[in-house]
Amino acid sequence: MASLKALLAQVNTIIVVDNGSSFPIEDILQNLPGSQTNNIKLHKLSHNYGLGKAYNVGIALARSFNATFILLMDHDSIPESNMLYELHNTFISLEKKGKLIAAVGPRYRDYRTDRLSEFVAVGSFGLTRLNCNLSTHYVRADFIISSGSLISLRSLDQIGNMDEELFIDHIDTEWCFRAKAKGFEIYGACDATMLHSLGERQVRVWWGRWRSIPYHQPFRYYYMFRNSVLLWQRTYMPDTWKRADKIRMLYFLLFFIIVSPNRMANLYMMIKGLKDGFLKRSGRL
Repeated sequence: MASLKALLAQVNTIIVVDNGSSFPIEDILQNLPGSQTNNIKLHKLSHNYGLGKAYNVGIALARSFNATFILLMDHDSIPESNMLYELHNTFISLEKKGKLIAAVGPRYRDYRTDRLSEFVAVGSFGLTRLNCNLSTHYVRADFIISSGSLISLRSLDQIGNMDEELFIDHIDTEWCFRAKAKGFEIYGACDATMLHSLGERQVRVWWGRWRSIPYHQPFRYYYMFRNSVLLWQRTYMPDTWKRADKIRMLYFLLFFIIVSPNRMANLYMMIKGLKDGFLKRSGRL
């Protein structure tokens, strides 16, 4: 409800794609004023087809409304009051400078810690954090999370839709690097912010440096590991990202079988994901 109310103040039309949930979405919509519900279009899928499919269904509906831009949002993301203005302003400003823009995204403030995220680029020795300061309104990133990303449909025409075969996890990473391989750029808008949380809970630990580690259900680690392996085999994914991701997966493997409460379940799903990735299996588990 909070996400819908915040979005209604910033966008013309909201497309809600219900990905086969058992939750009565209609009940939530009925609690909104009648004038606001007219701006919300609900599309229900028969079962869970995955995040990529849900995004693509929403994109197709946006095209039918002759939209120019789409803003992808997860159900647990709440935009702050000026988020869309800052994203759109950044997008247009960069285009006026002759940049070929695929998407711009906001920083997100974690519900639990109140810390703002940082944008990242891939360096020779791993991921590099890109700092925003008072004089920096945007930074060129290598990838951004899908939730909160503003994308022009003109760019989508050339880049293509989200990869439905990944089902969940790395959908945003794959799309961003596919866009970059086609000459587009990804930017983070420093002044655009939203509330968002990764994982079901987070634990702050010392692992070479202080890190906030998101915890997920074991099945999510299957998709993380499988989709990483699938992307390692794609030629347009940069070698620098592949090296950084392999190190990241090794850290995940060690951390979640040593520290996390569901060690054996996590390990089973990670190994299954690795195996299926090398066998080039995709889609739903």
